[in-house]
Amino acid sequence: MARFTLLIIFFSLAVTALADNPVPYSEESIDRGSRLFQQYCTECHGKDGRSMIDVISNATDLTDPEAYYNGASREDMFYSIRNGAGVAMPSWSIQIKDEADSWNLVNFIRSLWTQEQRDNF
Repeated sequence: MARFTLLIIFFSLAVTALADNPVPYSEESIDRGSRLFQQYCTECHGKDGRSMIDVISNATDLTDPEAYYNGASREDMFYSIRNGAGVAMPSWSIQIKDEADSWNLVNFIRSLWTQEQRDNF
């Protein structure tokens, strides 16, 4: 019973840790995320985030949060970056080791959206 209780406490803490983006949505974060995006993401998602349909047929158009396969919440995006999404998108946690940089990517991608989209997701 004690192990089960500890497991529940650990899981609750892990979920709580992901509940909020610890990196503020700021110009500095968006700039850092943009540089990371250019380095790691343009091959499939294109330089503008609209996806390279001719290269990867099911790459998500990151400018349209309603089209996201695995959810467009901050947490969903963070999880997809860290752990991969579906068959085509690999985990980036080996290349992007710092979790703050994954959050910077989330902030940059959200900067591609309209204010209304950011308010709704």
